[in-house]
Amino acid sequence: MKKLLSIVVFSCALLMLLLSVGFVCGNQAAAETKTLTIGQITSITGPMGFTMKTGAESVKPAQDLMNQRGGVTVQGQKYLIDIVTEDDQSTPPGGIAAINRLMQGGVKFIIAPQFAPINMAIAGIAEENKIFRMKSMGIGKDELGPTTRYMFYGTATTLSIPVCYDFLVKNYPKAKRIAIICPDDPGIRSNIEVAEKEARKRGLDIVFQEAFRVGTEDFYPTLTKALEKKPDAIDMVVSIAPWAASLVNQSRELGFAGPVFAPMLGEISILNSLLDPKNAHDVFHGGAYVLSPKMKPMMKEYRAIVEKDLKTTFTMDHTVILEGLYPLLQGIEKAQSFDTDKVVAAMESMKTVDTIYGPGRMGGQELFGINHVVYRPPMISRIMNGQIEFDFVKQ
Repeated sequence: MKKLLSIVVFSCALLMLLLSVGFVCGNQAAAETKTLTIGQITSITGPMGFTMKTGAESVKPAQDLMNQRGGVTVQGQKYLIDIVTEDDQSTPPGGIAAINRLMQGGVKFIIAPQFAPINMAIAGIAEENKIFRMKSMGIGKDELGPTTRYMFYGTATTLSIPVCYDFLVKNYPKAKRIAIICPDDPGIRSNIEVAEKEARKRGLDIVFQEAFRVGTEDFYPTLTKALEKKPDAIDMVVSIAPWAASLVNQSRELGFAGPVFAPMLGEISILNSLLDPKNAHDVFHGGAYVLSPKMKPMMKEYRAIVEKDLKTTFTMDHTVILEGLYPLLQGIEKAQSFDTDKVVAAMESMKTVDTIYGPGRMGGQELFGINHVVYRPPMISRIMNGQIEFDFVKQ
């Protein structure tokens, strides 16, 4: 009986010890995980709300992916990511109000608005207060340059222009005459300059150039003038799926059968769905087809989260926030600091950067005068006979 009592007492003591250790370790683990708040400014309401809504919807899946992969570790301390979204109401004043709200909350790192005029409107406040802005997909030099020390691009449409012109020359060797038909947006001026330069470099002639008003649906007048110049290909420079679809459909109706391309034409699967099947050919851009089996493991992991959480088809629009967030977290870990000056310096010194599409690098000096652009692996998506082709471009 004594022996049994001793065993019971010992067992109880051991159980209490284990429970105590578990409680302490559990509390310690909880204490060891902190939170890093990152802001996002995007259009939820206003005229740009419909176009940008996927960016707001993608916050939780992007946050969950990064946290499942360990968040970010600084000075041995693990931080989970918490993304706070502010609505810029599709206007520059709304953007200014949004960044002020984030700063009042102590936020130092922001995923910048995709709409260039709003991003440009908040630039002064951000630079003065050393707020680190990462724009997931940059357009041109109006937003980024030597005076924007705290501004970075997760990628830039400019980088895909030479890729597209190389693809054009290789796959459409008879295309010598180019018509440029692009949105009238000051943010894409540097893209037009690069397109002109890349065309000339390859011995191509730009025979027509005209900008259309943002929101245009009727391209027949512009196309009629353009086709009088007998172009072999049409470069839209930068566009979104509805504009690109209207231009392709209407140009085909007027008898144009050549390639239509741009470094970015929006979500390629949406564009394909908007095309008349008989017109769905020889359309390409330098963006991703995210449903391709050639996507990297990280993208496949993210796709599963998006489709499970949002109950929707995965598109390139869901990835935009990640193109900025993922390099930013690598910069913070490289700096081992939340001091934005140190993060800027760390990112400028990074030789390689992992991207959601595979290994990349930092660059931008030659195009923007500042080493603040992530160069992701080049790629081409093309619509042929109503089907989408995709591949990474070998360099």
